[in-house]
Parts: sequence; structure tokens; C-alpha cells
Amino acid sequence: MMANGVLYSSTLKLSFDTGMNEKGEAVLKRKSYTNIKTQSAAAELFSAAKLIASLQVYPLQEVVREDAASLHE
Repeated sequence: MMANGVLYSSTLKLSFDTGMNEKGEAVLKRKSYTNIKTQSAAAELFSAAKLIASLQVYPLQEVVREDAASLHE
């Protein structure tokens, strides 16, 4: 039995470093962008993330791509 997956959605998540709280822990602000083309390459998404980050007040901390797929036989 062999399973196949069909990618049906992607989300680009950016985390920005907004500083430290009173306990000395990092505080992050996150932004999510849905309806990302599933065939987009990692380099394209990272480039887009850097462009978006250049418009923000806080420095970019992390870029995450989250994919959802349907699995079937």
C-alpha cells in the first residue's frame, strides 16, 4: 500500500522581535499570510519575507512556511 499526498494550501508566517518582557523573555509579534501558491520555491518565499520585513518597524526573527496536504492511497 502506497500513500500519496496532494498539497492544497501554504501559509507564510513571519515572526518579529519586539524586545524583552519584564522577565527577560523575548517577545515576538507574528504575521501570517495565507493563500500562498503551493508551487512557490523556498527562495521566492524568503525573498518576499525579506521585502515585507523591510516595511516593518521590528526586525525579522523567523520565517516559516506551513503546508497542508491531503493524504490518500
